[in-house]
Amino acid sequence: MTQKLKPASGLPAKVASQLEAAQAHCRALGSRLTAQRKEVFELLLLRGGAAKAYDLQDDMRERHGRVAPSTVYRALEFLMAQHLVHRVDALNTFIACNAEHQAHHPLLLVCSRCEAVTELQDDETSELVFARLRQADSGFLGADIEVKGVCGKCRAQETKEAARA
Repeated sequence: MTQKLKPASGLPAKVASQLEAAQAHCRALGSRLTAQRKEVFELLLLRGGAAKAYDLQDDMRERHGRVAPSTVYRALEFLMAQHLVHRVDALNTFIACNAEHQAHHPLLLVCSRCEAVTELQDDETSELVFARLRQADSGFLGADIEVKGVCGKCRAQETKEAARA
């Protein structure tokens, strides 16, 4: 799941575009995507959009020397508040949001084998789950919904391996 950091010589066009969109999104909300927050988001994107906080800290350390974990966590908290990043509790990982950056509650499909995460925007399903939680007088009303299972790619690989056996 974790990819090695790409050289800082130049950003891939997709990453540069995502950073520009994040900057515009934050500006529209009246918040500031500071250089440090932007760098943490950039590093996450350079890792394919998914990384653990300590991997991001290591990447920052490669660039700047000593970096406190709290620096990375504060930046990630800001990025989550802006709906640019989601925390995947099942993997203790952060992923870049692949949807419009509005208040939403995605369904995060987490593969228990390869640890791939697929983000689905399904407002109808999310609202149904939250309606049931409200009926149960639950306090779980603002969370993302994580569903663990095995992705199609891993299932296909298992089928191939079973056929060879």
